[in-house]
Amino acid sequence: MFSSKLKNIKYLIRKQQQQQQQQYLNYDKLFKNSLNINCNNKNYFCTSNTSSSSSSSSSSTTIISDSSNQDISNKEKEVKRIIDLLFSSQYHKNNLLIFKRFEEMKLPGMIESGIGIDASNMDTINQIKSYNQTKQSIEELNSLSKEFNDYLEVVEMSKNMGDNDWLKETRSLINQLFSNCCELEVKALMNGKDDSKGCFIEIQAGAGGNDSMDWTKILFEMYCKWGARKGYNVEIIDTADGEFGYRHASLKIDGHNAYGWMRTEMGIHRLIRISPFSSTGKRHTSFASVVVYPISDDSIKINIDSKDLHFETLRSSGAGGQHVNKTESAVRIVHIPTGISVLSSSERSQHQNKANGLSLLKSKLYSHELKKKIEAEKSFRDELGKNSWASDSVVRNYSMHPQERVKDQRTGIEVLQISKILDGEEELDNMIKKALSD
Repeated sequence: MFSSKLKNIKYLIRKQQQQQQQQYLNYDKLFKNSLNINCNNKNYFCTSNTSSSSSSSSSSTTIISDSSNQDISNKEKEVKRIIDLLFSSQYHKNNLLIFKRFEEMKLPGMIESGIGIDASNMDTINQIKSYNQTKQSIEELNSLSKEFNDYLEVVEMSKNMGDNDWLKETRSLINQLFSNCCELEVKALMNGKDDSKGCFIEIQAGAGGNDSMDWTKILFEMYCKWGARKGYNVEIIDTADGEFGYRHASLKIDGHNAYGWMRTEMGIHRLIRISPFSSTGKRHTSFASVVVYPISDDSIKINIDSKDLHFETLRSSGAGGQHVNKTESAVRIVHIPTGISVLSSSERSQHQNKANGLSLLKSKLYSHELKKKIEAEKSFRDELGKNSWASDSVVRNYSMHPQERVKDQRTGIEVLQISKILDGEEELDNMIKKALSD
């Protein structure tokens, strides 16, 4: 649809260019002939030519507003950024390698001819399915790049003609191109096995005392704001209050691709600022660790035997008035074989906290099973495991002094507006996209 419309505009512009060239040739011929006739005829020609030129000029008086131009320019830059990002992404590089292996196996020729294809063999069927998906992904990106280059060519043609009507018509297509680009970007980046699922996020205060607890709360609020902005369902699972902020906090972000977005947040987050809790006014460094789990489903069976669980009830440490102080509504659950434990205290009902705790425990066990598999396969989640708790696993630095900036240690991307990152705005999306593409 987009390509055909763009081709049609290009055809019409070229046709108009040809007509103009022919008109200029006719004018040139007429001018030469006019040298052999009287001056009155020359004047008539000049008047006619001027009138025609004026008419042509008046047909191109459509003016695109400055604000519209700026919006179009921003979208053009964003489309170029996304295309460059996708071509340099590990996902695209892997697709090219996979497709090359299929070609070495001569699978494309076998599929086209039907010779050597055993339709009853599941391995063959899976290979064909993988080949088609890989081919489609490569072709989609190549097609998007070609469409953008065609768009830029038509825009340049319109500018050279000085025809604002055609320029406006062509640039109106950028919205569709931008939409297609964003859709392909998310599709390409969210390619992990569990990326389409929701997730649990656990944040633990590290070295830094009160500052680290305050930093843990700031990160917790950042992810809550981010999830709300993305339209996800955000649920507080547990918060363990410290003197200032949280010693520990966990939340659930439920929605399509929530885990895909959040999985690269796993690691150590470091904050550098003038401590609001220090009377000396010195710069202070705080640490908080972030761990992300996909919400489990039935694709991996997690069987929890009740005899393997230890339940403990305790009074909630969070806000809630007299009810919290009088009843032991918080629930801690320990899975004895693995030693994995969870604490749920956000609800007033002990039964609801128990249900939330079991859900989180199931997700942790699911993640535990995934980790065992992926360690053997040395895949992407194994790399995340190496970045989990070690001090050399800093994924991002947040600096408020001597200047404000946020730097991703893995990609080198820097953002100067730290408030936009901590408010979970689009700048955080861009950092995550770059980390996903590497």
